[in-house]
Amino acid sequence: MTDDFEKILDDCIDRINQGESLESCLADYPDYAEQLLSSLQAMLTAKEAYSFVPSPSIKRANKERFNAALENIVRKREERKQWFAWLQGWPRVGVSVAVILIIAIVGYFGIKPALTPGESITQPDPGYVTPDLQPSPTLLVVSPQPSPEGNFAFLISDDVNAIDDFESVIVSISKISLLKSGDSDQLVEFTPELSEVDLTQIKGDKTQEIWRGDIPEGEYTNITIEVSDVRGILKETGDEIEIKLPSQKLHISKHFIISADDLTTFTYDLTVVATGSEQSGIKYILKPQIDQSGADHKPIYSKGSGKNQSD
Repeated sequence: MTDDFEKILDDCIDRINQGESLESCLADYPDYAEQLLSSLQAMLTAKEAYSFVPSPSIKRANKERFNAALENIVRKREERKQWFAWLQGWPRVGVSVAVILIIAIVGYFGIKPALTPGESITQPDPGYVTPDLQPSPTLLVVSPQPSPEGNFAFLISDDVNAIDDFESVIVSISKISLLKSGDSDQLVEFTPELSEVDLTQIKGDKTQEIWRGDIPEGEYTNITIEVSDVRGILKETGDEIEIKLPSQKLHISKHFIISADDLTTFTYDLTVVATGSEQSGIKYILKPQIDQSGADHKPIYSKGSGKNQSD
């Protein structure tokens, strides 16, 4: 129960930061609406109090701190679960206070660097929960071409949640972006060679390669896929139903390294989650799954050509 609430709260925070309303999130999770209401209201209050727009250099520095903190959270996932279990035992008023304190601390460390000499704040920031990977004047955009002998392969997989409810789930992917870290940031953007993937065919450990090519060497910290369409056909009825997206851009923060001497294969794991109940109506959401996503490395001589699907 605690783990479910944690995921649902994270999902609602992401969706609200992408522009959805509080009421829309509560409607999607009627069984948790009462618990979510106080926490999300506290988040919105704290976000409004600590909103700002830093300069591009400060945004990059804050983004690096965010990524480092996120990796530390993933490593300590089990400890975090215990902490949320403890927090869940608080009265609702206590939860609201705790959320405000957490966001206030994050806001403090995000604001503090922006107040150094020579920097100025000009207008409110829409939020810092999801880093913005849009090109800026100081961000170099690289568009590599596909190659069967490239040093990087991008794969899609499905973490089994509600996928067995479907005869097919076709995800259309229009663009993939990788953010390179370092002294001068680069945004690597490419269009997948295979633009449509059926998640029912790549459940669990199965993967589908959708692009391969040569990517600049270095450390990368963020991966975004832009989804243009999702079509799901239910097994039980044969009907095509709506699968919601928290955003058209599905984003995860994950550190990995690309070198010229290795073939790096990055598996981006997606999952379809069912929400609601039979009484209120089942709704489905497509989300990225950070815990199951990541990179593998093989010696350069093992690179093959063409598409593959691994069992």
